[in-house]
Amino acid sequence: MALNFSAIMVNQKAQDSVQSLLDGVTKDPKTGIPGLVFVATGKDGNQIAAHASGKTGLADSRSPMTLDTVFWIASCTKLLATIACMQAFEQGKLKLDDSHFVYTLCPELQKVKVLQDDGKLVDKKKDITLRMLLTHTAGFGYEFFNPKLRDYGRPVGFDVFHGDEKEILRMPLVNQPGERFEYGISIDWAGIVLERATGVKLNDWIQEYIMKPLKLENVNMFPTQHMKEQLACMQQRWPGEPGKCEERDHIM
Repeated sequence: MALNFSAIMVNQKAQDSVQSLLDGVTKDPKTGIPGLVFVATGKDGNQIAAHASGKTGLADSRSPMTLDTVFWIASCTKLLATIACMQAFEQGKLKLDDSHFVYTLCPELQKVKVLQDDGKLVDKKKDITLRMLLTHTAGFGYEFFNPKLRDYGRPVGFDVFHGDEKEILRMPLVNQPGERFEYGISIDWAGIVLERATGVKLNDWIQEYIMKPLKLENVNMFPTQHMKEQLACMQQRWPGEPGKCEERDHIM
């Protein structure tokens, strides 16, 4: 696909240079990447350039990348969930620093324990607020980043990628609330708070109040069949083996 520049960039040499650079990255998917979609936007919001290169996966049968190819954006949805919560806060539907408000909606958070290094669970010393959940300071973590949570969860098989609320509900804290930042499932809990406070599913809120105003039709926590048909594959590159790149299953 040819690189599509707006009238803002008229230097043909610059256009050719950028396209050559992008196509060079996808020329050998084993050492580069299988495919990419590149879009450049000016500070005024107008699109300057757009280019799709390579294929949606490693297999020869994979279709070429297009500007409409769909990608799994993983934890980028945390930003969307946070925006949704702040919108609800501005509407007076959520409270940032009221733990009683959080516990009324989510009594599970009032009972949650803190996992210690020795594997024992102890009571938390502070109450959890929505602000803590939104800033990853509530005390939650991820088992693939936190060894003690990984070891604790191994017998019961935590699966935070499953997307099931039940998995979130049974995870203990790994830090005392408010003591430190740790990346984890806090935003999942913030989404649960929003859903229970408003009676609106998080994805429905995001579609109505974020995606519709932005006119974005193919961003969804639950991809439609049309989106799945345009979904790029996931690839995994192995550390220490620069030539080894393999397709892997989507978590969805």
